[in-house]
Amino acid sequence: RSSDSLSDYLESHDLTGAGNTKHCFVRYLPQLEQVGDTWSRQYNACLANATTVRGTLLAKVGGVQQLIRKSALGIDGYIDNCLDIKDVLDFFNCFGSLSKQQLTNMYEISFNASENALSLTQQLNGIELERYLCTNRTEENYVLGTAHVFTELDKCLQQAANA
Repeated sequence: RSSDSLSDYLESHDLTGAGNTKHCFVRYLPQLEQVGDTWSRQYNACLANATTVRGTLLAKVGGVQQLIRKSALGIDGYIDNCLDIKDVLDFFNCFGSLSKQQLTNMYEISFNASENALSLTQQLNGIELERYLCTNRTEENYVLGTAHVFTELDKCLQQAANA
């Protein structure tokens, strides 16, 4: 936007002693603006894509999370019942009869949660890596694009100074 106002200023003012340099700025400042706009669009697209892919991944594993939660709540419900028992003998018998199935469920919950956490971490790291590579490419394009425009602007200014 600032290049528009500078271009407008250069177009509307007679710069004494500026020679032919004014046309150089008028020509190349919009190109710089275009490089910046392209970078901004591409960079935001990288971020938006990473956010979408991350959201999709998290939505997919939400079902697994609910299954683990349901299993854990079943065990928790049994333990809560035992904890509510006031009679000492019944309390001990309740925990003593904690079934092999409930213990098996606890180990399955732990295994599944660990496995899913590891897989999810790897996938999220992959998404973050892709986001980094994407934004890095946009930054490289921006730097190379602006360098090219500045090189051309410099040539134009040198030619104008020699005219």
